[in-house]
Formats: sequence, C-alpha cells, structure tokens
Amino acid sequence: MFFVELFKNKLKTQIIGKKIFYYEQTESTNDDIWKLFDKNKEDGILVIANNQTAGKGRGNNVWHANKGHDIVCSFLLKEKHNYQNIGIYSLLIPVGIINGIKQTTNIPLTIKWPNDLFYKDKKVGGILIESKKIDQSIYLDIGFGINVNSSICDFPKEILNNLNSLKNIYKSEVQREPLLANILNSIEKLLNNKKNIVKHWMNSCNHINKKVNIIHKNRPTQAIFKTVNNRGQAIVNYQGKDILINEPFF
Repeated sequence: MFFVELFKNKLKTQIIGKKIFYYEQTESTNDDIWKLFDKNKEDGILVIANNQTAGKGRGNNVWHANKGHDIVCSFLLKEKHNYQNIGIYSLLIPVGIINGIKQTTNIPLTIKWPNDLFYKDKKVGGILIESKKIDQSIYLDIGFGINVNSSICDFPKEILNNLNSLKNIYKSEVQREPLLANILNSIEKLLNNKKNIVKHWMNSCNHINKKVNIIHKNRPTQAIFKTVNNRGQAIVNYQGKDILINEPFF
C-alpha cells in the first residue's frame, strides 16, 4: 500500500504534482499521463502506481517492478521553447533522483548514460522521457522506476544478476512515500536552477574515460566516453576524434 496523504505532506513542489493520480494497478504510468493530458490539457500531472503491469523501458525494453515494493511514477512538464532545449532534462532528472535518494538513505547512486541509475555495477533504476509537440509547446512525459524494497530474487531470472534494490543496499526497508517526495522535491529544485547541471551529472557518471560500446555509422564499435553537452548528448573519443552520440550504449 502506498499512503498518498503521507506523500502529499512531504511534497513541497509547485509544478510537479499539481494534480496527483494514484492507481493501485495500471499498465503504464507513461501511457496514463498522455490519457490524462488529453482530458486536462495542463502540465504538472503526476501519476503514481502501486503496481505496474506493462512498464516501458527505452526502445522495446520492459521495465519490471514488484507490486507494493518499488516506485513507478510519471509526471508531465511543459517546455515553452524548442526541441534543442529538452535534452537537458535527460541530465537533470537522474541528478534529481540521485539527490533525493541520497537525502533519504545516504546511498550514492551513479549514472550510466543516458538513463540508468546504478549502485556499483548493478542497476537500481531507469528513466523514460517521451515528448510531444502541441501547438507551440513541447510536453515531456517523464517516467521513472526505482527498485526500492524488492528482494533481488523477485525479479525475472534473466535479469536478476544485473539488478539491485535500495533495501538490499541499505539493509532495511525504505519508506516509499518520503523517498518519492524527496526525489520530486529535488527534481523541481533543479528545474528552477539548471546552472551547472552538466557538472552535477558528470560528478555522478560511472564511466568517464572508460570504453563504451556505441553504434557509429550504423555499425557497433567501441569508443572512450568523455563528457556530455547541455543537450544531453554523449561526447566520445573515436579514433582520436570527439564525436556526438545520441543512441544508447549497448
């Protein structure tokens, strides 16, 4: 059970969560956002689910979460300008999540470009950002999932060796309501001050100057990760030259 009133009491945001929708079970909180937007036509919508049955990862991947144990949610933001400005959200959101988790548990997570949250070499969370241009505005549907109180054995066998949870790291259950509130409070704080977001992201990156597997000119190859720009693109060194990468590492 997720206690919505406890969560609301901890939430200090002005934008995120202007309207909160809680579902005991849903297929996808990202899909729910678009359906609700069609009815409400406003940003700030927040969807929280206690159980998600068809969560989406990047591409055709599936996001697995365990009922009553983990955090799955999505929220809607409005960007007034153009698509060149929205890449910064792929940096800002993971930094905000990491800050909120550290504030709650003191666990220092790291980021794997573009959207994965790690503790050491195992994944703890993931982020999915979808966008639509409507009239002169761009709307961002930002969803994320965090393995909070799941036991590792609760996940499918084919992925359990690559996952971790806050409970497993913290050696104790973590109350989801204040955790999610702290995360969203941290995200909105960054929304109000985007200065130095690349620096903050780089401070949490777990593969600086390391080899990464990329797709370049439609072919798989390796390069050395260097940094990101404020559009959220990765900059890697390939055969002595710095190039921009938009597709996820594999």
